[in-house]
Amino acid sequence: MNSEKINNEKACNDSENEKPEKIEKCYFCLKEFDINKDDSSHYKFGKYPMCAYCSEFYGFYSD
Repeated sequence: MNSEKINNEKACNDSENEKPEKIEKCYFCLKEFDINKDDSSHYKFGKYPMCAYCSEFYGFYSD
């Protein structure tokens, strides 16, 4: 019974720490993606969304 309570509390805590889904369209390839996902997607120059693939592919360019 205690393990069930611990699992329920853990599930509640995990959902509180997750960022909400935020769908953006990649500035380069126009693919839709979740910018809040834990990967290398980010905003180029603070305003142009880049998916994880383009972030890694164009990663040799510095901001």
